[in-house]
Amino acid sequence: MLFHVALGMTLRANPASRVPFYRNAAIIPGGSVAMRVIGAGLIVLGVVLLSTSAWYWPFIVVLAGPVAALTVITIHNRKVTNQLAEHKASAQ
Repeated sequence: MLFHVALGMTLRANPASRVPFYRNAAIIPGGSVAMRVIGAGLIVLGVVLLSTSAWYWPFIVVLAGPVAALTVITIHNRKVTNQLAEHKASAQ
C-alpha cells in the first residue's frame, strides 16, 4: 500500500511530464522515498512470514504490486502524451 501511495504522490507531482519506469521522476515529492523504503521492508517481512504457512502468497504479494504500478504508470504516460499531442495540434 505504501508503494502505491508514494506512486500516487509522484504522479500528482508530475501531471504534465512522463514518469520513467526504471528511474526517478523529474519531481520527487517529499516523503515518497521514505514511504517506498518502509514499504520494501514490510514486503520482505510479509513474504518471510507468509512463506512459512503458504508458498503461493509471497509470489502474489511480490508480483501484484509491481504489475499494478506498471499499469498505472503506463496509463499516466499515455495521458501525458495525448495531452502534448493535443496541445501541439491546437498550437498549429
